[in-house]
Amino acid sequence: MICMKKRASLYTLSIIILAELIGLSVIMYLRYHIDRQTQLFKVIIEQIFEIEDDAQQLRGLLYKYEYHMASELYSYGTASMEAQKNLTRTELEIRNQIIKHGQLMQRLPKGSEQASLFRTLNDDVLNYLNYNAVLLSMKGIENRDEIKQFTDAFILPLMQRVNSSIDALLVITKSHIANSQQELSVHLIRSRIICIGALLLMVISIILSIAYSHKTLSELESNNKFLEFKSELNRIRISEIQNNTIMGIAELVESRSGETGQHIKRTSNLVHRILMCAKKHNKWHDILTDEYIDFVTRAAPMHDLGKIVISDTILNKPGKLTNDEFDIMKTHAAEGGKIVYEILGGVENMRYVEIAADIANYHHEKWNGKGYPCGKKGTEIPLCARIMAVADVFDALVSKRCYKLPMSYDEAFALIQSEAGEHFDPEVVELFLEIKDEIKEEF
Repeated sequence: MICMKKRASLYTLSIIILAELIGLSVIMYLRYHIDRQTQLFKVIIEQIFEIEDDAQQLRGLLYKYEYHMASELYSYGTASMEAQKNLTRTELEIRNQIIKHGQLMQRLPKGSEQASLFRTLNDDVLNYLNYNAVLLSMKGIENRDEIKQFTDAFILPLMQRVNSSIDALLVITKSHIANSQQELSVHLIRSRIICIGALLLMVISIILSIAYSHKTLSELESNNKFLEFKSELNRIRISEIQNNTIMGIAELVESRSGETGQHIKRTSNLVHRILMCAKKHNKWHDILTDEYIDFVTRAAPMHDLGKIVISDTILNKPGKLTNDEFDIMKTHAAEGGKIVYEILGGVENMRYVEIAADIANYHHEKWNGKGYPCGKKGTEIPLCARIMAVADVFDALVSKRCYKLPMSYDEAFALIQSEAGEHFDPEVVELFLEIKDEIKEEF
């Protein structure tokens, strides 16, 4: 009997020792395996962020290059020399970025989709720089149609392809992040199952397993928060780059016609004030969401973007335009709408792009249908364009131009009021006149 008890005790002790050994082995294995997987996850995430940052930096440099390119094409003298320096410096930065891409490609698996996209992207960017060099050589050509045709045929398609390649890279990186997170989640689930098995064998093993699993989950949560923060930071950075580029182009257009950039700021301010007054009175409540007000206010500076295709001779003519010259001037509205789609299409919220294009296209339409370019009338004209029309005309009336002296504020208000129902939407005019005291104080 005693021998049997001893055997049972030894058997039990053996089971306990075996359980302890198994539990410790499980813990050691889990620790090693989780550390290895976590380290691998960090390496993958760092590589993904490097790819994403490189793509975003290249896009920012290309927007910057496009701005300097526009400055170089439409400036002369000292301004042209400065623009050329900026252009050369930006081109050097782009070429350095391409070299960096080549180094990054060497670390990517051969034949991978990312490596292929980087190769295509680099080739398109180099071709884009070469075509822009050709475009610069055409600067002295008086016929702007040739420049526009060359741009439409070669430069814009390349720019669209570059944007598409960058977007594709970003999509792939996000997909890889999601896949990595999923793989790590599966690994964690498997680890928990093993930990539960270790719990049945040894209490100490389960305590250690739970402690280590908790630590791993905390690290994963921290990594997820970092990913979310990085993604939001990149979105804000892209938005800032786009807005700064758009404002720069808009100010460049204004400066060609003798303005200092204040016109686009004042008209944007007026548009915002009219929108807020309309919201206070619950006007157009089905349209005037906070997002709509933000989009219209941000898009207002682009209303005259199409003037970039109008020659300086017509823009700065001190006298009255001839019929032919006025016909050319009127094309800036439709051209502005096209440019908006070319600049923002595919990289911005499409609702914002549509609003910006409507403002550029239709801010010269009249309530009575006698405006341009489409002869729209009444509510056929988008609300954003009807509001922009009042703000644009009022600022033009009270501002000094090369062909006229400024009008007094009272005279301008009276003229706007007299055109209600003819040139302007009567409801917009009513809102505008309600805030005229604010406008006098502000301006």
